[in-house]
Amino acid sequence: MDYNILDSIPDLTNFKTFTDRYFSKRYILNVDGVENNDIMLMFHSNRITLLSLAPSHFFFKKDMEYKINFSIGNVDRLNNTVKGKSKKGGQILTPNSVICKVEYSDGSAFDIPCGLKGTLMEVNEQLVEHPELLKKMPDADGYIAIILSSIANSEAAKSELLSHEDYVKIAASW
Repeated sequence: MDYNILDSIPDLTNFKTFTDRYFSKRYILNVDGVENNDIMLMFHSNRITLLSLAPSHFFFKKDMEYKINFSIGNVDRLNNTVKGKSKKGGQILTPNSVICKVEYSDGSAFDIPCGLKGTLMEVNEQLVEHPELLKKMPDADGYIAIILSSIANSEAAKSELLSHEDYVKIAASW
C-alpha cells in the first residue's frame, strides 16, 4: 500500500480567515441616511465586537490620500484605558457615538459611529501610523475598534442587524 504524504495536506485555498471562523458578521446600511455609509460589526461569542467598514462603504471607492483621527471633539479615543478583569474605565458608547473620523487630503471627512451600545475596550492605534490597513484589511488588521457590550445588548443588536447572508444577497443586486 503506497501512501503519498502530499495527499495528507489539506487544501489551503479554502481556509477561512480568523474573523470568518470566530466572528458573526452583521451590517448597518446607510448610516445617518447617507448612501453606502455602511458599517460592519463582527460579534464574538464572548461579547467582544470588532467595528469595521462594510465592503460596500463609499470609502473603498474613493481613491484619495487619507488619515484616521481618533480625536472627537473633547474626547481622544486613543486615551481610552481599560483596567482589570471587569474592564473598568472604558469609554461608554451609544450606537451614535463617533469612534473616529476619516479625513481626506482635500479637507473632506466622514465620521464612523460605533453602531452598538457598549464600552470601548480599545481603538486600533495601528491605523494612525498605517491608515492603509483600513482599506487593505478591513475585517482583520484594519478593524477600527473593539467594543464590549452586555449579553442583552449584544444579542439584541445581532437580531436587529442585517446578517452576512442577507448582506451578500443585497450586495449581489447592486
